[in-house]
Amino acid sequence: MKKLKEKEASLIKDIIHENDAVIEMDDKRYYLSLIEEPEQIKNNDIKCEEFKEKVKTTKQNILKGKRFIIDDIVEMMDQGVL
Repeated sequence: MKKLKEKEASLIKDIIHENDAVIEMDDKRYYLSLIEEPEQIKNNDIKCEEFKEKVKTTKQNILKGKRFIIDDIVEMMDQGVL
């Protein structure tokens, strides 16, 4: 899988929305389609109060330049809050 840069992604999105997601390159036709939509959790959707507090504390520590545990950051990224 190739991760697209911002301009490339914008171009592909325009193609999908305007041209029925069909493109032609080198005399071949390609169909672009969504195969997976990422799940994101908003801060107000987090059910566990303990996790909310952990997220808040970690964010504050980062902003203040204090030490933090990388596992906490990875966990928050997995949850979609960072």
